[in-house]
Amino acid sequence: MPIFHRPRYSTVQVKKKDIPQGLWQKCPASGEIIYNKELEQNQNVVPKSGFHFPIGSRKRLDFLLDEGSWDEKDSDLKPTDPLEFKDQKSYKDRVATYQKATGLNDSVIDGFGKIYGIPVSIAVMEFKFGGGSLGSVAGEKITRTIERSLEHKIPCVIISCSGGARMQEGILSLMQMAKTS
Repeated sequence: MPIFHRPRYSTVQVKKKDIPQGLWQKCPASGEIIYNKELEQNQNVVPKSGFHFPIGSRKRLDFLLDEGSWDEKDSDLKPTDPLEFKDQKSYKDRVATYQKATGLNDSVIDGFGKIYGIPVSIAVMEFKFGGGSLGSVAGEKITRTIERSLEHKIPCVIISCSGGARMQEGILSLMQMAKTS
């Protein structure tokens, strides 16, 4: 009988549980793992760290407006390319990319809704559409939102998350700043 003997080890086989993807988010600020439903209940704010995850325009409307009260207007307005602008990519191609990524025709969605039963005319900018840039269509939608609020004598709510004027539209986009002020 040997004095030393090598113990025999066996590996334990554990079946992996299939955990569906997309149920959790990791907070970039604290590293905390948070359940998506909890994150949504807190309007995309991590409770412990206070980190704010981005909110798209449609989700922002869901958080803000009474359920079922959203009535979108001007969804048929689409940007044109009167300057035939081209840098690394044509403006038409850029717009098509933004439209595909967001499902929106332009950086602003507008319409009517209710907040705690109070009717409002509302416009919300979508940052994922060209940085929420203000082009001629966005300016027109914001102007129509303001005009509707005056016409119906209801509050006007504009949620701005914009990177500024849309340079591909040149002076036309700069004119929107004056138009909407």
